[in-house]
Amino acid sequence: MSDAILKVLQWINDITVELTGNSNALTGAFGSYLDRVYEYADTVMRSVCMPVAYVILSLFFVMELYKASVRIDGSGGGTPLGAELVFRVMFKMVVCKMVVDNIPLVMKAIFDVTAELSQKINGINSGESIQGGMNLEQAETLVSDIGFIPGIPVLLLCFIVFLITLFAVAFSNVIIITRFIELYIYLAISPIPIATIPNDELSQIGKNFFKSFAAVCIQGTLIYLVLTFYPMIFNQAFQDAATTENSNIYMLLLGTLCYSVVLILAVFSTGKWAKSICGAM
Repeated sequence: MSDAILKVLQWINDITVELTGNSNALTGAFGSYLDRVYEYADTVMRSVCMPVAYVILSLFFVMELYKASVRIDGSGGGTPLGAELVFRVMFKMVVCKMVVDNIPLVMKAIFDVTAELSQKINGINSGESIQGGMNLEQAETLVSDIGFIPGIPVLLLCFIVFLITLFAVAFSNVIIITRFIELYIYLAISPIPIATIPNDELSQIGKNFFKSFAAVCIQGTLIYLVLTFYPMIFNQAFQDAATTENSNIYMLLLGTLCYSVVLILAVFSTGKWAKSICGAM
């Protein structure tokens, strides 16, 4: 019976360690994950949304020139202020046109900053000083003396913990995939909100767009950080149980179950944390 319990614990351990072992989705380059979806979003951005953005930019350019002409007329015309106002309008529109033309490069640069953070965390997590997962030798000391009949409820509880842990891992993967779909949706429609920046009344749309995109990017770093916590928490729990007198396998498994639930809640909360960090709506 103890062998069966240890086998299930081994399954749980493998799942938790694999969470951080397969980190390509959170540390890779922009567009490397779900690459076909990325290519489709990029095509939509260039073929559908960018022409609309150019129309919006042209409209705002005319409006800004009109505002400048009104101010020039109000100042009497023929003054250096008139040339300065026209130059400001031209400079603003040229900069905005360049940003719209190169918006994939700008978004990739924002994403790469957060991907670099995840890669640095991955480097620390791969170090010898960071140990994750269960120490099954310590777990064996807790179940070695369990007989067949007393071991049945322990084995059932282990299966429950395994299923909840499996659900937590699946939920984490769903959040990761949803994040990338959100990133590619931002990419697809990016030229349109960026085109509103020249207008004083609507420029907040473009600014909020950058904040929201940055929040989704940094969410990946927060998710990876949470996933690296998870095996360490398991390891610490089993170390504490093995070094504590009269340790209880039931309390240990219930604690492990709670950690799986906490993982679900923490991964779900990363989006809110990221928006709070970036000041996004």
